Amino acid sequence: MAEPPTAERVTAPKELIDKLEIRELLERYMRYNDDRCVEPLVELFDDDLVFQAAGVSTGKEELRALFSIGESDPPHWTEPGQLLKQPASVHISSNPVIDVDGDTATAESDFLVMKRGEEGKARAALVGRYRDRLRRRSDGRWVITVRVAVSVARPGEERSDAEWQRMLASLSTEERAKYRT
Repeated sequence: MAEPPTAERVTAPKELIDKLEIRELLERYMRYNDDRCVEPLVELFDDDLVFQAAGVSTGKEELRALFSIGESDPPHWTEPGQLLKQPASVHISSNPVIDVDGDTATAESDFLVMKRGEEGKARAALVGRYRDRLRRRSDGRWVITVRVAVSVARPGEERSDAEWQRMLASLSTEERAKYRT
C-alpha cells in the first residue's frame, strides 16, 4: 500500500503563493457553481479536462453542457438590484490538502452542498471529497486538469470504491474507458 504524502514544512514563498493561488481557484469553483456562472467556471479548467462526478465530462464543451442547466451566467450580485438575490445552492469547501511539484499539483478538499428544501430550510444535499490534479499554464495561471468527486453521503461501503465500481460495471467498455480510477 502506498503511503500518503506527509505534511512538509513550506519554506519557499513561491510555494506559499502557489498554494494560495490553487486554493483561490478551488474556492472560485464553488462560488461559480452556486451562482451558475458557467463561463467563469469552465475557464478554471484545462482544455483537455476530465470532470468525474455522477458521470464523466471531457473537454470544455462537455463541461459547459453539464453546468448549463436552467438559468446560467445570471447577473453578478454586485450589479444593481442583485444584492438580495438568493444563491441556488451553497457549496462549502474545507480541509484542502495541496501538494505542489513544480508546475503540477494535487489537491484534495472536502465539500458540503446545501440546498433549500421544500419547506424553505437549508438541507445537506451532498457531502464528499474532491480529488484534483492541476497544472500551471504557460501564462502562470493554475487550472484543474482532472476533478473527481467521491461522495460519502450515498450508499457505498466505507473506505471502498464499491459505489463507483457498481456504476462503472453498468457502462459499455467505451464509456468505462473515459473514467479515471
